[in-house]
Amino acid sequence: MLSSNPFLAVAILFLTATGAVCGGLGQSADVESTIAAGVAATRQAELSLQATIEAAVAATQTAVDQFPPEPNSPPTPAQPATPVPDPEQVRAVILDEINGVIGRDLALLESLYAPNAVVIDHKGTPDDPADDTIWRGWINIERRYSAFFSAGYSALSLVELSIQLNGDQATGTHQGIVLDGTLYPDRGIYTLEKINGKWLITQLEYGNEASFPIFSTELTDSALPDQPPRDDGLYVLEVGSQHKYEEPWGWDRGDPCEAWATGNFDDTKPNYRGFNVELLLTNNSDTKVPDAWPITFTTAAGKPLKACYYGYEDSGPRPGGTRSVTFFTVVDKDDYVEKITFSLNDQTTQLCLDGKGGWRRC
Repeated sequence: MLSSNPFLAVAILFLTATGAVCGGLGQSADVESTIAAGVAATRQAELSLQATIEAAVAATQTAVDQFPPEPNSPPTPAQPATPVPDPEQVRAVILDEINGVIGRDLALLESLYAPNAVVIDHKGTPDDPADDTIWRGWINIERRYSAFFSAGYSALSLVELSIQLNGDQATGTHQGIVLDGTLYPDRGIYTLEKINGKWLITQLEYGNEASFPIFSTELTDSALPDQPPRDDGLYVLEVGSQHKYEEPWGWDRGDPCEAWATGNFDDTKPNYRGFNVELLLTNNSDTKVPDAWPITFTTAAGKPLKACYYGYEDSGPRPGGTRSVTFFTVVDKDDYVEKITFSLNDQTTQLCLDGKGGWRRC
């Protein structure tokens, strides 16, 4: 077996071959001298190689000692999101109110208002509060929105909206509105407060100016949209437990109340439906409601109907009271009562029915 040292193996092979040649010539002394020189050279090469390896190892260790590897660094924490400036938060609330109006989203609108918020329509005379309409608290503000929804607008935007901040108070002022592409100049004012870290509307005022010159032509009151029926929560109307149709029903001969009182229906013409509904009226005003409630019915086809009631003494609720009255009328077979309207003392509240027992505030 050859030596594991490559230099020694080569030297031995070389010396063996040389010895064979020289032996043949009889020069043994020269062979021994040559072998000794080869072994010495080989060992010197081994020592040089070992020294080179050890020097490389030492240099590597020195480099490691001087430049140790960096320990694993912890992950860089996520940077917190940049907070939205308060003016932009206020603007977002106001624009959400506009989106809620067009989207008829009462849940969104309710989330934008403080619990004791107020909406005020100054009717173009902000210095004269006598003609103001005021909606206090969400239950009344909701009715105001519901009445506005019935107008059927599909687009609404504010003109020149500006935001002013004063600590946790803010004001948003605009100089008009654009409804379905038509400009209606008016100075509207949103008042907001930061409550528990959230901006909420505490007051909304409009009707501060009857007209406001925006473009070259000045718009007047005649150009303003019809105001929704006035409803500041003085009267609350609801459907009670009874809301049904009975059919077939005979013709009422033109007066459902008279026909009901006398039982004089024309059963030869049975293409009608008898309609009964129990209504609950709560009186939040300071005067008693008449026993004959001012109620009217309108059908889905737009036909006004006479509302007949099973009246009784003191059926009109007193201030703070609630009364129940059942009403009756006769409807064409292919129609139904879609809207119930109560109007008293310049206040109007309405209920909308679906013809299948369901109802809601219009």
